Amino acid sequence: MIGNVGRLASFDIAIVREMYRTGEVTIAGVDPRLNVSRIAERLGCSRAKITGRLEEWRSSGFLARYDVWPNPALFGLGGSTVDLRLVDPMRKASVIEHLALLDGAVGCVEFLGPWISYQFLHPDPATRERRLKLLRRLDGVAEVGAPLPWSPIPPKRRLTALDLRIVRALRSGPTASIREIARAVGVSSRTITTRYGALVADWSVWFLPIFDFTRLPGPVVSLLVTVDGPERREELRRRLQRAYPESLQFGWAGFGPVEDLGYAVFFVYLPSAAAVEDLQRTVAGWEGVTGVEANVLVRIHAFGDGFDELLRTAVPASSGRGDAR
Repeated sequence: MIGNVGRLASFDIAIVREMYRTGEVTIAGVDPRLNVSRIAERLGCSRAKITGRLEEWRSSGFLARYDVWPNPALFGLGGSTVDLRLVDPMRKASVIEHLALLDGAVGCVEFLGPWISYQFLHPDPATRERRLKLLRRLDGVAEVGAPLPWSPIPPKRRLTALDLRIVRALRSGPTASIREIARAVGVSSRTITTRYGALVADWSVWFLPIFDFTRLPGPVVSLLVTVDGPERREELRRRLQRAYPESLQFGWAGFGPVEDLGYAVFFVYLPSAAAVEDLQRTVAGWEGVTGVEANVLVRIHAFGDGFDELLRTAVPASSGRGDAR
């Protein structure tokens, strides 16, 4: 039986921070296979220590898996995030199952209580509005918030036939070794290493950790703080990390919900549910803070069918010599 991972320590928070290339939690930017050495070097410890802790996360179920997303802009798609309030929180699992079946669905974040943050793709604003209308009519949904559009990273190049095979293989085995990916694709390990590195560096492919926060003994809170001016954000970040060392800021890597300088989002790990109200009161009392909203995270969900269909039907770019091998 899978047990809890145990209380997260500052060491765990540091690992999460270093998993992201920007040093902040973002919608993309994790490389689950190639970042262990870098994390160990930056934290001044052995690779074995990092690997062991990540294995504890996986065996406990806290790190359920990784999901691989190709950059939607490669397919002419943009994205949006929208908050959904459910009629009955007890029916949340059923609503999430239905959301996964909708066109453009890529994932959602489940919060304690009636709220879900839903992510979906669309080719244009008109399609986005039609999908929002469908959400309003979905059984079990009581309220649909205003969509928060994503700002895409324009692709540097189209995917070749070889790139598409690599991305499909990565989706099937996100943590497979270079040798295993090479065998699945049918090319050399050297070719995979070069092409894989280019896909990640170009932001053409992203790895997302899928966390199950119910495996932790304490709550992880998504804390949205509005401030009276953008100059307050850095001051707020420093003050929050002094008061709550086990916290991380949500950043913007060029893709995802467009960053609004009037607020900041943090993830704060607390010792107990009783500490959530104390967190809100503390932060609300700081100079320059005009609003605080705290929501307890439950799970991250990724819906892969949409990306699989995009990759299945994608027309590759004209390949250079060796691309089609």
